[in-house]
Amino acid sequence: MVAENGCKLSGIQYNQGVFDFSDCDAHYNKAVELGMKFRGHCLVWHSYQPQWFQDLKGEDLRKAIVEHITKVLTHYKGKIDTWDVVNEAIDDDDQGGWTLANNFINNEVPDLIELAFKTAREVDPSVKLFYNDFKRIKSVYTFVKDMKERGVPIDGVGWQYHVNIARYHKYEDVLDIMKKFGEIGVEVQITEMDVNGITEANDQDFELEAKIYEEALRACLNSGNCTGFLVWGVGDTDSWINGYPLLFDKNYAPKPAYYSLINVLKEYNGDDKEYDAEESEEGSSVEIIDDTTVTETVEDSEY
Repeated sequence: MVAENGCKLSGIQYNQGVFDFSDCDAHYNKAVELGMKFRGHCLVWHSYQPQWFQDLKGEDLRKAIVEHITKVLTHYKGKIDTWDVVNEAIDDDDQGGWTLANNFINNEVPDLIELAFKTAREVDPSVKLFYNDFKRIKSVYTFVKDMKERGVPIDGVGWQYHVNIARYHKYEDVLDIMKKFGEIGVEVQITEMDVNGITEANDQDFELEAKIYEEALRACLNSGNCTGFLVWGVGDTDSWINGYPLLFDKNYAPKPAYYSLINVLKEYNGDDKEYDAEESEEGSSVEIIDDTTVTETVEDSEY
């Protein structure tokens, strides 16, 4: 489980120096209640930040970043074992290159990556430290490889996997890039999957959507280096994307994409019988944890 906004800086420290863990704690406690692992997202991001944080300059911003990481990781030490340390720090290009994004936090703290990851490692040496992004995955690979070569402590990459029904990743390409991350000692998690581009409910698009979800999960399971698979939302009306991007419809009824994932998991657990909508129980319900809709506009990623 992951909280969309409850564990971000804006959700924990909306007012400077006042740390309120109640929302993040509620999500974590629900995960524990349900027997689920919980993923921390995220310690540092340029977007969705309170005004006081955006107004800080230079050394004051550095100190605020260090204090926030220290307070949060100390609070969840021994509870949350994986955190996105930095979210969406780079701009990409179609050749697999990268530059630091032109935003206030990179401009004021050019060594943000080193500062954030090294602080996190010092505070909690046992927690897995991830970089999370939606950019072209080849550019993210080049960026993370550079981090490793510079001695920045990083354990994994969160591949957001926001795709479009007209442009999505091929199964073989996903396996290939996950293997490359493994070769540099970095694990991969699919962290925010959804499928954009379905504007009207119809069987044809829903079947393709199911195929896209199925192949993503299958690639994760087959890669040997993918350690997590998360969908960015529950029902279609909860998504930051207009349309039909998720596993459940606006009434929280399972869509074909849901059954496609169930069948992959059943297959990998030795159960060959496929599951479909006709076998689902009437009147079944899904418990939803409310959270604020993500407002950041995210472009469709490309391999």
